[in-house]
Amino acid sequence: MRPEIDHGALFAATPSPYLVLAPDLVIVDVNDAYLRATGRTREDLLGQHVFDAFPDNPADPGADGVKNLGASLRRVLATGEADTMAVQKYDIPVVAQPGVFEERWWSPVNTPVKNADGQVSWIIHRVEDVTAFMRSRRFRGRSEGRRMTEREEGMEAELYVRARELQRLNEELRAAHAREREVAVTLQEAMLHSPDLARHSDVAVRYLP
Repeated sequence: MRPEIDHGALFAATPSPYLVLAPDLVIVDVNDAYLRATGRTREDLLGQHVFDAFPDNPADPGADGVKNLGASLRRVLATGEADTMAVQKYDIPVVAQPGVFEERWWSPVNTPVKNADGQVSWIIHRVEDVTAFMRSRRFRGRSEGRRMTEREEGMEAELYVRARELQRLNEELRAAHAREREVAVTLQEAMLHSPDLARHSDVAVRYLP
């Protein structure tokens, strides 16, 4: 007979960093890998709103981590579907130095956990720290006294820009689909309530989203 699986122990031991959020985006659980990746403790994070625990870096005027992660989490809550984000620069506070932030790059995926009614009860926020990769691409060869060539820098910048552009286009497609669905449903409802429709018993109105 197989022993009963301890899911709590599995979650704690998972090597990828995981954060669990309630629908109000309050942190309700975190695994050890996430604590190691961020330099935080469980007491630091549990019960905190995710953006109170991890605000934008005030010293970076271009910081958009809160905006982009917030948009992704709202999509998960609205659609009930997982959302994969583009590589995101999201600096994190240095606990030992209040007001100081450390540059970090992440590859995030946000996945819903639904209850029996199909509603989102939790969101699993999984991240992979790709800071070392981004820095190595940016500064590769410095140990040999060689800066990246213009071509290498251009390719790296293009890769990042294309990833961000893909995220933007995906957001626009989602918005366009939502508008299309809303218009179609409105037209259907109008046709169903049309006085002239009652005289045509052989007409059926149906919309398949």
